[in-house]
Amino acid sequence: MSWLVNGQVLDVRSGSIEPRHIHIESGRIVSVSSTLPEGASREAVDLGGAFVLPGFFDCHVHICADTYNPDATFGWANALPGSIAIFAAQAAHRLLMAGITTARDVGGWDYHEIAVREAIRNGWIVGPRLYCAGRILTITSSSTAYYRGMYEEADGPDAVRRAARKQLAQGAQFIKLLATGAVTSTEYESPMATQFRRDEIAAAVEVATDNLTYVAAHAHSPSGIRNAVECGCRSIEHTVYGTEEVYRLMAERGTFLVPTLCATHALFTEPAFAAKVTAHVRARYEEIRAIHVENIRTARRLKVRIVMGSDAGTPGNHCGDNMQELEVMVKQAGFSALEAIRAATLDAAEMMRIDDQYGCIEAGKAADLIAVRVNPLEDISALRNVTFVMKGGTTVKNQLSSAH
Repeated sequence: MSWLVNGQVLDVRSGSIEPRHIHIESGRIVSVSSTLPEGASREAVDLGGAFVLPGFFDCHVHICADTYNPDATFGWANALPGSIAIFAAQAAHRLLMAGITTARDVGGWDYHEIAVREAIRNGWIVGPRLYCAGRILTITSSSTAYYRGMYEEADGPDAVRRAARKQLAQGAQFIKLLATGAVTSTEYESPMATQFRRDEIAAAVEVATDNLTYVAAHAHSPSGIRNAVECGCRSIEHTVYGTEEVYRLMAERGTFLVPTLCATHALFTEPAFAAKVTAHVRARYEEIRAIHVENIRTARRLKVRIVMGSDAGTPGNHCGDNMQELEVMVKQAGFSALEAIRAATLDAAEMMRIDDQYGCIEAGKAADLIAVRVNPLEDISALRNVTFVMKGGTTVKNQLSSAH
């Protein structure tokens, strides 16, 4: 039994902030109250007026991807045994310290990310609650050479079924597939190109549904987005070249959108690093930067369900700075601070079908909590300086006293 006292608690449903004390027992929130029982302060962590929010979600990360290497063609070539898992474990730790208590890994590397997930579950290492897709399903692709441990090639519905079942057998909790080409790919692959066709996407959705889960579809072009939506994918990732037509369809169907806006922003944060990035990849990122933001503004206007995903794992887009996605959503794409925060808490939990346990600060929910010194509704950048993190009732970071 424990208490967090003297916090300014954000209700992500209403946007109200009220001084509250939070009672926690067995990893869950027992109560959120304005009064403190006698004697409770003896077992309390004093938040000192910090702003308290639910633990955040990042619905699109790749913890195995080496974001510090500008060479997109490298892909862990000649890596020593264990190197990838160790890197992924460190990346997971940085996620948690940044306030990401739950993350969706949408494409790992030879299942090292699943080993990291299990190590976190077993208490061997510290990290967020991970939900993993295993390998990304793809057609025969020139880019598989870039991502030999991340891609699972399959052509035709039967092969897709086998590949999807393989991921689930390896411990995947949902399926990720490429409905179109990618931006961070070879010169021979266009982001506008259709990859899996409708019968292949439908086969993956069928397997996911049979196994009580869902499909996340990477899609950039309007045709690829439409195929994924109409075949029943639960989330569409990126949508760089989305149009009003496909966003209206997504809104009508209730399909979630994971924008990953900060990938281009992060690449160009350090000019010296950006200059070393594979030339055609860098040129593509430059081309899509403004296009992507404008199209996500359109999706928001059309009331598409949008949840936070940083795409941490692309060049220069490091785990640990995930909250920059919210900053870009607010400062460039027109979201209110509360909209962005909901996208990373309650709405993300709903997309992942775990909103019965996570996503808000209410009695009965898991005690996943973060705190910042500055009101994030007034300055969204405050979320890039998280000073307190609790996951499942255990405090994993507390810098509140040093933040005064």
